[in-house]
Amino acid sequence: MTDTETKQKSPGAWQLFLQGREARWKNFIENWKIFRSNSLSTIGLVLIFLFGIMVFAHPILINTVWNPRIYDPYLGYDPDPVTHPSPPSREHIFGTDGMGRDVFSQVLYGARMSFSVGIAAAITAVTLSTIFGGLAGFYGGAADLLLMGISDVFILMPVLIILLLIGVLVKLNWLAIAIIYGILSGLGRQAIVIKSHTMSIKNKPFIDAARISGGGNFHILTHHIIPNLLPVALVHAVITVVGAVLTESLLSFFSRTHDYMTWGSMIWLGQKTFRWFALSGQWNALIPPALAIMLFCSAFFMVGRALDDVINPRLRNR
Repeated sequence: MTDTETKQKSPGAWQLFLQGREARWKNFIENWKIFRSNSLSTIGLVLIFLFGIMVFAHPILINTVWNPRIYDPYLGYDPDPVTHPSPPSREHIFGTDGMGRDVFSQVLYGARMSFSVGIAAAITAVTLSTIFGGLAGFYGGAADLLLMGISDVFILMPVLIILLLIGVLVKLNWLAIAIIYGILSGLGRQAIVIKSHTMSIKNKPFIDAARISGGGNFHILTHHIIPNLLPVALVHAVITVVGAVLTESLLSFFSRTHDYMTWGSMIWLGQKTFRWFALSGQWNALIPPALAIMLFCSAFFMVGRALDDVINPRLRNR
C-alpha cells in the first residue's frame, strides 16, 4: 500500500474533530439522562429557576408596578398601617418589617444578593482548587509537596470563625465575603480532592497516547486533564454556593456586614424589633427570609447530590 492510499484511508484532522465532538455529545446526553433520573435534580432545578425569576422580577416590579416610595427594600415606607411590623395583607403579601418596609420586596431583592455571593464564591473556589490541585497532581514531586502543604494549612482554618474575626475588625461587603470564602474553601479540601482526581486521570491510557503523539505538558493539561476535571469541579461549585450563602447569612445576622439587604440581615432586623408580648404581625418578618435561605441552599444541595451520582457510579449502584 502506497503512502497516498494510507493518507486517503486514515482520518483527517477534521474527521477526528467531528468524531471527538460526537463522542462528547453522546457522553453529555448519557450524563444528562442519569442526572434527570434523580428526583432531587428536578426539585433542585425548579427551585433554582424560581429564585432566578425572583431576581429578575424585583427590578421589573419596582420600575413598573410598585411605588418605590413604599416598596423600595431600603427606603420604602407605607404610612397606611398604623403600626409596624404589620401582618400580611393585599398590599403587602408578607406584611411589613419593623421599619415599615415591604417584606416581600426584601425577599425578592435578597435573592439577587444570594446568587451574587454564591456564584462569586464558587468561581473563586473552583479556579483555585483546579489550579493548585491540578498542578500538584500532574507534576508531583516538589510542586505536590509545596501546593499540598498550603492546602493542609487552609484545611485547618475554620472559614466561619475567620470571617467572623475579620468582621469584628472591618465591615464586610458581599464580594469580600464571597472571595474570602472561595479562597479558604478552594485551597483546602477541594484542592486535595482535585489532586486525587488528577492523579487518576494522568495514569489513563489516553494520556500516554497524547504523550506519544507529541503532546506537551501544557497541551495535556488544557486538553485532557482540565476537561476531565470539570464534572468534579462543577459539584464543588454547587456545594460552595450552599456554604457561601449560609456563611453570608450568618454574618449578616450578627451584623458583621455593610448595610445591604440580605435574608440574614432581614432576620437580624426582625429579631431586633420582635416583641414577645405582641405576637400579632411579628412572625411574618422572620419566617419568609428564613424559608428563603433554607430553600435556596436546599436547592443547590440537591443539584449537587444529583451531580455526584453522575460522576460517581458507585452511588448509583447503591
